[in-house]
Amino acid sequence: MKASQIAVVALGAAVMVAFLAYPAFATTASTNNNPATSSGSPAAATSSTAAPQMGGPMHRIAAFFGGRGGLFGGHSAATNFTTGQTITLTSTNGNYFVVGSQGLTNGTASGTLTFTVTGKLTAGYILNVGGSLTVAGTTYNVTSGSAVMGPGGSGIQGEGATSPSGSYIVRATAHGDFSGTTTSRVSLDFSSGTTEYAVVLSGTITG
Repeated sequence: MKASQIAVVALGAAVMVAFLAYPAFATTASTNNNPATSSGSPAAATSSTAAPQMGGPMHRIAAFFGGRGGLFGGHSAATNFTTGQTITLTSTNGNYFVVGSQGLTNGTASGTLTFTVTGKLTAGYILNVGGSLTVAGTTYNVTSGSAVMGPGGSGIQGEGATSPSGSYIVRATAHGDFSGTTTSRVSLDFSSGTTEYAVVLSGTITG
């Protein structure tokens, strides 16, 4: 074999050796240059920062709405309500105070509120609101209102209007769920004219 051919073969062998050795060298170099794995670095620096795996679409929806109970229902098991079903909350005792009076202007309140199921979605139920509310000796009839209830059936939140002229935000919770005869607590931010009332009612549920 000629000297020139020997030189070419030797050069090719050297290139092949370098090519095969490069991946291992690159890995070692990357590890040694990483502050998280070099000697003297804190052990905590080696912890993984990879994002946790997300669940399926239903898991993400449930997480967004605060568990199976939904945004208003905690983590209670899902309860089945049907379109057209009515939930009635009747107060057995109640109180109000005038917002801005430091609680000095206060008295008793009462009411009966009805929530009729008009739709069902993955995240809960859509409701219409009716009934009446008595505050400071005046009875207000609910003329309009809409609300939502989580799939757990233990929490409701909504808003609407009354006659005489008034508007309200309502939040109701059940000790159990709204499908049976249990007890409830209702909080309302109610405004009529220039007066705003904070109203709290407790009573029974007929679902």
